[in-house]
Amino acid sequence: MARRSSHRRGEATERAQRVPQGAPLPVHPKFTLLEGAGAALLDPGPLPGPGSQPPPGSARAFLLRICDGDPLGLAQAVRERMGERALLVEPARVGDKVAARAAFEMAREGRWLDEPQRLREWTDRGLALELEDQRAALAKPIPAAPGPFLAAVAERLGLDALLVNEGAVVFNGLPTSVRRAFFAAFVRGQSPDELAASGHGETATVRRRLRCALLSIARLRPSEVDPEDGSPSDE
Repeated sequence: MARRSSHRRGEATERAQRVPQGAPLPVHPKFTLLEGAGAALLDPGPLPGPGSQPPPGSARAFLLRICDGDPLGLAQAVRERMGERALLVEPARVGDKVAARAAFEMAREGRWLDEPQRLREWTDRGLALELEDQRAALAKPIPAAPGPFLAAVAERLGLDALLVNEGAVVFNGLPTSVRRAFFAAFVRGQSPDELAASGHGETATVRRRLRCALLSIARLRPSEVDPEDGSPSDE
């Protein structure tokens, strides 16, 4: 299977010339924290049998508590931080990583942890790991199917769903100002004039940044990046 389709990329590039209108993208889907972070990976030894409980104080025990109703508010933390940093990643996959890290650190310290600073650290670590996984996935011969959020991005932009992961990697390497303009417009549904009024620069600057983001995703390479937009670092 070919990694890229020039015909489909051409269609996406044409659509990228316009700022799409419409409802915001579903950036905040619910997710199952246990989806990819199986407790078996957190503790050595055999899995407990059906109906049994993991040892108290183990990472498995903490993971189950974390995932039972999300008492730490990990889902919201992931969504908010993803928006703050304007990253195109799957919230569910990040949430899995955050939950696993939180359980590991709780088991290591032997207590329940719910400090806001810890939650932010776990969330940033989960995002960093997901960005690494995104880049590593590009080396695979067959592109992986996107999750629901990136699939929605692909549909909105008219991009082949099997190319959107590569487009996301390119986007996540763009200057922060470009990413934040795109995120506000395409995820939150704000117009260029609204973006200009909320501190994203003059309307012409906003439109230029949106064009940069759209063309970079569509062409699968950074395109029309202006040095005045700064660097990809948002820390």
